[in-house]
Amino acid sequence: MTMTGNKRASRGQAIREQGGDRYASATMLERRKRILAVTRELVAEQGIDGFSIDALCQRAEVAKQTLYNAFGAKDDLIAAAILDYFEDYESHIPYRSATGTLNRLIERMVAVGTRNLAIPNYIKAITGFYFGASANPGLRRTLHDIFSLIQEPYIESLVASSSLHPWVEGGRLIEALDEQRMLIAAKWAKGEISDAHFVDELVMGVLTMLLGVSRGREYRNILAVAAEIHEMTASSYVESLPFSVQLPVR
Repeated sequence: MTMTGNKRASRGQAIREQGGDRYASATMLERRKRILAVTRELVAEQGIDGFSIDALCQRAEVAKQTLYNAFGAKDDLIAAAILDYFEDYESHIPYRSATGTLNRLIERMVAVGTRNLAIPNYIKAITGFYFGASANPGLRRTLHDIFSLIQEPYIESLVASSSLHPWVEGGRLIEALDEQRMLIAAKWAKGEISDAHFVDELVMGVLTMLLGVSRGREYRNILAVAAEIHEMTASSYVESLPFSVQLPVR
């Protein structure tokens, strides 16, 4: 089974470095944060396909050449803004479970899903682009790499422990889980799934797929967890987990 984690990590690092190392002072770092925040605002308002560099320059009060020097092309800027938001939110999740475990995956999905409830227009813009026929293939692939960070550690642990059926390729499974989560998010953004059910639909959709590809002890673990969440909701399940990792000092 060929995993693509290293390749995704390299792409993520490239996005982080784009527009980052060129900012040395606190003032320039603050400007970078403002540019990325305004970029996300405009994505929510205009969509990715309709995103305007001119509108960004006006609202962020920055010269167009400054943007190109710092971030490169428009797609690089959008990718940097999305990754910045993802990593900033990720750094504040009070994880209870170890990396690479099913519970850690569920914690991430619940945290990210709960956050998404507060930014429906932003999620609608991203999912609309993700499933759009005219989506730029390069940017779509980059966004996929960012969003796949949620399930990648757990799938890699399943591969390492031979907990997947022989016909399951780890990299393709990561893609399929990404597509499943994006589909649920798109349905919610269009009003087809209520706010009250969104997070549970997100988590149970992923667990259902995992039940179809796993085997042995981990299959039984997934089945038991899915049954618990069905009875108590995904958020309540996360709240019931003991803290098995040391929380960072802030």
